[in-house]
Amino acid sequence: MYSEQVRREAMDQSQASGELTLSGKVSLVQDADRGPVAGVLLYLPVYEREVGLAGADSSDIFGWVYAPFSMDILMEGIQLDESPIAFSVFDGPEMNERALLYSTIAESDSSTEWAFSRTEQLRISQRIWTVRFLADDSFIQDHQGAEPDVVLFIGGLFTALLTILVWSLASGRERAEARAAVINRELSETEFRWKSALSGAGHGVWDWNNLTNEVNYNKEWKSMLGYAEDEVKNEFSEWQRLVHPEDREKAETAISDFLAGKTSTYSVQHRMLARDGSWRWILTRGAIVTRDSEGSAARTIGTHTDIDLQKKLELALSESDQRFRGAFGTAAIGMALVGLQGEWLEVNRALLDMLGYEEDELLKLTFQDITHPDDLDRDMELLNALVAGKIPSYQMEKRYFCKDGSQIWIVLSVSLVRDANGNPLHFVSQIENITDRKELAKKVAYQASHDDLTDLPNRRLLQQRLAQTIALCRRHKRKFALMFIDVDHFKQVNDQYGHDVGDELLKWIAKQLGDSVRASDTLARQGGDEFVLLLAEISSAEDAELVARKVFYAIREPFDTGLQQFKVSLSVGVVIFDPNDPDSAEELLRKADIALYQVKRGGRNHYRVYKPEDEQSA
Repeated sequence: MYSEQVRREAMDQSQASGELTLSGKVSLVQDADRGPVAGVLLYLPVYEREVGLAGADSSDIFGWVYAPFSMDILMEGIQLDESPIAFSVFDGPEMNERALLYSTIAESDSSTEWAFSRTEQLRISQRIWTVRFLADDSFIQDHQGAEPDVVLFIGGLFTALLTILVWSLASGRERAEARAAVINRELSETEFRWKSALSGAGHGVWDWNNLTNEVNYNKEWKSMLGYAEDEVKNEFSEWQRLVHPEDREKAETAISDFLAGKTSTYSVQHRMLARDGSWRWILTRGAIVTRDSEGSAARTIGTHTDIDLQKKLELALSESDQRFRGAFGTAAIGMALVGLQGEWLEVNRALLDMLGYEEDELLKLTFQDITHPDDLDRDMELLNALVAGKIPSYQMEKRYFCKDGSQIWIVLSVSLVRDANGNPLHFVSQIENITDRKELAKKVAYQASHDDLTDLPNRRLLQQRLAQTIALCRRHKRKFALMFIDVDHFKQVNDQYGHDVGDELLKWIAKQLGDSVRASDTLARQGGDEFVLLLAEISSAEDAELVARKVFYAIREPFDTGLQQFKVSLSVGVVIFDPNDPDSAEELLRKADIALYQVKRGGRNHYRVYKPEDEQSA
């Protein structure tokens, strides 16, 4: 409304004079059926405080109340339908179509030649209206020689018009002044209520007269910073003095931009000096409540809110986040933020190097895509428990597929980030490549369970497998065989050819025997020149004897060192496990050794199945 020149001029004149002011011609739309009609507006200023019009100034004004007047309705009191006199009302001294407010002349009479014309001017509520009366030849003929009667008639019309206008405007003034008084009271009460509410909520209130730079700071505003009522002057410069030097330029720029209309709101966070010398974070917000005649801010009201604790928490969180980001990006192990559906959200350089992916490639995948199928179920089980709050975090070893298809072993540590309401947001994963460690552990475990010379299972692993086989066969009522194998005259080989040749002979025998038995069987080196063969499952003693003959067949060829060739022989003692007997592993080995002894007594280079009577000659 204020942007329209006609209305703005009336509003400014009303404010300047403190009186009712009539606007120029405006187009009113008060009835959709009638469409736009010519009319005027009557303005009366409304002030923030309950002051008389004479005592008001521009800084006190809140706005205007106004009353619209449609000219066709305003002129309804003058009935000229059968009168020979027509009249028109114009806004201002000029009489043209643009200034025409009202006319009784129909469009069909626009070409009529008027024999009589008279013009009068009215000054109503600081506005000039021009009224033109017109009459045709018939009116002149009827009143030939009766000029006083004509004048009297026109005067009557003019008086009627003036009476209607004065009554309407007076009635409008009374309504406008009554409405202005009500608004003034409501404004005063509202201002008191919202200031009380803000104070009760702990907000400081400031009231800035932009024209005088006087600022009223309420008690809460001052006490928020620890000041007494008389320790802060009601001046804008006081606020400037208390704002932290590093924040002052930003805060002043925000104010300037807001007052200049560059920003729609004024809200800025800055530090202010407290009485004890500390700096407190304050959120200040404001709004323009009054403008002057040129549209510039005349009065601005706002609040101060103490956000010191909140801001320090935000800064602490920001610092923590920066430290996390620094650690995230430079960590020697892989780190990632993972979405609730398994999608990679953020990954660090170490993880990309570990897996061989570029960042955009990995972010298109999920962790499920690169997890070994055998490890995925356990991972998902722990992940679901974490989301359900059953566990605070979890750690597991698993395998990932790299971009080139190779596999790596990793230790995965996962925690869950939740929002303020406890809803899951994302996972934080730490991923350490333990492939080398796994390989080393595997190698150490292998070395601990295998013979260094022959690479066969050693006595320890044999004991484990023998105990497992006993338990399994006893449960399923099955038989198995155990063979004690000894190299005949091995000491002579060492004495004649040396220990190196003896070692090569043991390795050769281990290979020959290993190639002749089933993968499910276990060939172990018991120590020295002694080997043990565990046949995990047999149907009868004949099966064991068949394997024994294969053992002898495996070493039928002479042993060739490249420098020497010689034949070797073996002595084999065999024991058959009966699931109904209570024999332990040690007892079975003892019986196999007794059978072996019987072979050696009988001349070596043969095998024998243990029999109970062998005990008597052992």
